[in-house]
Amino acid sequence: MRLQRKSRSARRRLTPLVLCLGLAVSLSAAFAQDEPIPGAQSSRLSVNKPAHFQIWRTITLGTYKGVDAYRDALDSAGVKIGLSADEILGRPAFPYAKIKIDVELAVLSAAELGVESDESSLSDVYERARQAGLELCPAEVGPKLRLNYRNQPLGEALDIAMEPVATYSGDPTILTLANWGTGLMLIGRNGRPQSTVNRISRFVFALPMHGRLEAVSDRQIVPTFSEQKAPAVR
Repeated sequence: MRLQRKSRSARRRLTPLVLCLGLAVSLSAAFAQDEPIPGAQSSRLSVNKPAHFQIWRTITLGTYKGVDAYRDALDSAGVKIGLSADEILGRPAFPYAKIKIDVELAVLSAAELGVESDESSLSDVYERARQAGLELCPAEVGPKLRLNYRNQPLGEALDIAMEPVATYSGDPTILTLANWGTGLMLIGRNGRPQSTVNRISRFVFALPMHGRLEAVSDRQIVPTFSEQKAPAVR
């Protein structure tokens, strides 16, 4: 059974060449689409007062019971899983909900959170989001959103704003949902606080039900900018 698991994981892991090619496609598409997305009501947030966000989408955690169930579901869906992503899914520090719970999500770029320089740090982006009233996502949002977000536009990459989980070698890692033309992917990226973030990089944050953040009352589901521009799937 263990040999079968290793074999299946090996088939899902991405080669460095695929990742490099995908990164080039992603960056070129991102620079071509350097426009605000409808995650916030203004293109730049003020961190000195509560912000009001629209819900991008709502997902339910706790529908898959643990890492094996998620790996089977991702494999069945044809999702390619990067090596570091596959590792952290099975780490003890990667929790899975024991009961069903709904999580409302918003998507914002670093620029929309007030980052003005071309590059910032992951810790700066997280701090700006917290000041605006957003929360980090439970780690399980990564694999569950990957299963739900099947119509991700070509060239888009969304980082999951989450507490990093260390790989077996100790590298802090967060998850990224990407579509770089070779199929839907769930990959890992550098989760160190000082890791570099481009101002056009977009993150998935969680909307708290109470506190400073007041979600829109009609629970309107809004697409990302890329989704709006993507041709309809028939």
